[in-house]
Amino acid sequence: MRHQLSIPRVRYQNEMTVSVTLSGEVESIRRQAAEIAAGLSKTARRSATIAQERAVLRMLGVDGLDLEGRPLAASLAERYCGADPARLAQGVILPFVVAMLEYDLPARELALEGVRGAVDLCLEAELLDRPDRLAGAEVLASQLLGSAFHRFDANRTAAREMREVLGVSDEPWLAVALRASEVESAAGEIGAVVSGGADVVQIRVPASWEFAEARRQVGLDTPDAYEVTRRGSRPGGRRWRARAERPARPARSGSDPVPAGSQRGLTSLRTAADEAAAERGRYASLMTVTSAFAAPEQAVVAAFERIDLVEADPIREIVEDNVDPERALADHAFAHRLQARAGCRVVMGPGPLALGADVASGLPSDAATRAGRSLALQALGVELALVDGLPAERLLIGALPRWVADEGDARAILVQAWLRHLVFSGHSLVVTESDAEPQAHTAVAVLMTAMAGAAASLVVRHVGPSGVPAASRDLRTAASAAAALRASLGDGALRGDAADLAARTVRAAGATLERLAAEGWSSLLGPGGGRSEAERLGRAAVVERATGPKSGAHLLASLV
Repeated sequence: MRHQLSIPRVRYQNEMTVSVTLSGEVESIRRQAAEIAAGLSKTARRSATIAQERAVLRMLGVDGLDLEGRPLAASLAERYCGADPARLAQGVILPFVVAMLEYDLPARELALEGVRGAVDLCLEAELLDRPDRLAGAEVLASQLLGSAFHRFDANRTAAREMREVLGVSDEPWLAVALRASEVESAAGEIGAVVSGGADVVQIRVPASWEFAEARRQVGLDTPDAYEVTRRGSRPGGRRWRARAERPARPARSGSDPVPAGSQRGLTSLRTAADEAAAERGRYASLMTVTSAFAAPEQAVVAAFERIDLVEADPIREIVEDNVDPERALADHAFAHRLQARAGCRVVMGPGPLALGADVASGLPSDAATRAGRSLALQALGVELALVDGLPAERLLIGALPRWVADEGDARAILVQAWLRHLVFSGHSLVVTESDAEPQAHTAVAVLMTAMAGAAASLVVRHVGPSGVPAASRDLRTAASAAAALRASLGDGALRGDAADLAARTVRAAGATLERLAAEGWSSLLGPGGGRSEAERLGRAAVVERATGPKSGAHLLASLV
């Protein structure tokens, strides 16, 4: 049974003070996390993944679906380099662009021909041995990437200008999770929630095909996955053709329902949000959330479709989704550079619940240890984003772990939010409501308690369109009460049991980072992450990026 939340009565100002030594321990946590992140990021930035290649194809102009209903960029990337580490290391950019020159086709049509086998990029890549063809491909690739970055910059400017014209609401902003999964109904829902007082609309992107397939292979289902009916063999086979043959142009089809979180869907939802925002007189932001293996593409789509916030957390993927650490970090290092260029804000969670070591040892940890692990992993994720080039002011940090909120312990809620404010000073904080809050008064009490520990810039709630006005009023009430409570506490430090819990959490965080530095990921995930090494998802789709003349590495350096 869920515990009912009760908020302790504040009697005296000096009931909430904390020892000065805790500040030193907090500084040590950030320093330890930064040292680990520097080494991990260096390796990640030298790595190539299949998800990065999908993102590159999108920047070159490959969008939409193939004839089987799969994302076209995913199909082509899988066909060209999915089964060949050497091709993955070289990258798809130059073989694809030299084929564009050879056939004088735009990117999308060439990709369709490549997926159906009429164009073989393996054959076209041989043209790169000729200096004149290599030079021509590099020039066109630079132009195409430049056009993508121009689109990034134009959308960044448009967002800034719209905020200046319409204005933005005072913080904390109310984010409402979109319920509709198809674009037509989602557009209507956006109009209702923005008119009702939502400042941000959270949209869940369908899980990437790669993630869904990886989970299927280990016997797991994937919510929110694209439904694909395969006609024919698995992509990846090598087909040869006469180079003089000009490929036929298949007709485009698009009568199927459009997922709300697809790139096509987000184009429509951006328009719907802008129209509703103009009527309300306040800018409305869009925020996307997606699965593992999708961070690079999510970053490109966010830049192309003027998505203001992106929820992306490599550490959560490693711990909760059993993704190979090198793969997750490589994907997100690439995405961070794109996000830094695009100007979108990145939302990172409050730290995952890491129980792998407990399961391996058979000894459950106490609440402070679990909270300390989450805090340590969150600090690592933050430092990774910073070293990858994401500005601190555009990184929003989760203030409250879900399981802490669900347990309903007011002291724990207050302490965990307070610690995030202390550890991540200078960053904006986010409070995310559980997907299934049973009672409205409980949700408001959790919000007020969390915001008493730390002022939040963004609060994500799961309510239907009709409940948005009430949710907006509840948030303002909770924020006002929390601000008054913080003001009444003087220096805002902790004493008593709360100070003890904070100190034990910080010590556990420090110990977690020490073990991680000394023993690696097994210290958190357990031996093999609870599975054999071979079962780590995405392990086969990450390699060290090649740096030779036919590699796209020097072109992608412009991402910085």
